Amino acid sequence: MDNHEKHSLGSRAFTFFLLKRIKLAAFLLILAGAVWYSLQWLPSFYLFWGEYVAKLIALLGSAYFVLMFIITYLEYRYYTFMFTEEAFIMTFGYITRKEVAALYHQIQNVNINRGPLDRLTGVSQVIIFMTGSERDPTHNKIILPTVGKAKAKLVQKELLMRARRHMVPHSVPREA
Repeated sequence: MDNHEKHSLGSRAFTFFLLKRIKLAAFLLILAGAVWYSLQWLPSFYLFWGEYVAKLIALLGSAYFVLMFIITYLEYRYYTFMFTEEAFIMTFGYITRKEVAALYHQIQNVNINRGPLDRLTGVSQVIIFMTGSERDPTHNKIILPTVGKAKAKLVQKELLMRARRHMVPHSVPREA
C-alpha cells in the first residue's frame, strides 16, 4: 500500500453504518403504515385524528431516516486511514475529527474479525493491538471497522511487515 495516500473503508461500509442507525426510522414507518391500515375500523368522527397521527408518524420516521442518512454519509466519508513512515494513522469523526496513530514498533498483533454477517457480505474488522499500559486496555487497540475482505488482508500484511521492520532491537547485556 502506498505511503501517505489516504484509504477509505470501502463501498460496503456505508451500508453497514446505515443499517446500524435506521432501526427507529423503519419502526416508525411500519407503525405509520399500521395506523393507516387501521383507519378503516376507526369511527368517522375520529378519522381526521387517525390520519393526522399516521401522517405525523410517517413524517417523523422520514425525517429521522434522512437525518441518519446524512450522519452516516459523513461518518463514512471522513473515516480514512493511511500509512506513513513511522505510524499507521486512522482519522474519523465529522464534527470532532479524531486522529489515532499507532507507531509501527508498538504494534503487537493485527487480527481480523469476521462474524457470520460479515462473512456473508465479505467485510472484516481489523483490530490492531499495541504494547502499552495495562491500566487502560481500550487505548491499546485500534479498530478499523467494515473493511472489505481483500483490503483487510492487505492492511494486516502491510502493518505486520512494517512492524517487523521497525522493531526496536533488544539490548544484549555485556559480560564483565
